[in-house]
Amino acid sequence: MIAQHMMAFFWGVCLLTLGWMTYGEASIPENLDKSIDELKVYYIKDDRELHNAHPVFLRFLKDIKVNLEEPEQNLLMSIIMDTYSRIFTRMEKDSQDEATKERLAHVQEHLKKLQENYFPGKSAELKTYAGTLWAIKEDDPVVQRKALFELKRIYREATQLRNLKNKERRRRQAKITKSKSLNRS
Repeated sequence: MIAQHMMAFFWGVCLLTLGWMTYGEASIPENLDKSIDELKVYYIKDDRELHNAHPVFLRFLKDIKVNLEEPEQNLLMSIIMDTYSRIFTRMEKDSQDEATKERLAHVQEHLKKLQENYFPGKSAELKTYAGTLWAIKEDDPVVQRKALFELKRIYREATQLRNLKNKERRRRQAKITKSKSLNRS
């Protein structure tokens, strides 16, 4: 009995490891993977700041998958891709090494294709809105008064959006339930 459990555990670990390897290799093209590794060798020597438990982007991944629905996930991922693009553009401008500049351009090309193919939409427009909202000076008394003046209308709009979202969810659930009951018949 113990031998069977050990064998099942062993095969489970093997399959899990194989799945991780397949996922990791399938999601990044080989030439991109190579460019990223070469850039890491060039830029990352023995940098203790990398391991200070304050990641730049990785902290968002868990929240993206758990707390956000697909359209919101796509928007946030698009913003992350755009941020990477800005970072690599800056690195490319600052670099003196031509091979490094080419690798950075290559990585950016892949990021741009990924963003265009998988995260299309109005992310640039939404980022402009978000930037404008984040730039609002909350300590300005005029802004505070205007915000208070507009609050009821904004609150009503937010409530309507929430209600529409709930209606859509109920409609999808009803559709699923109906198709399940038709399949049983």
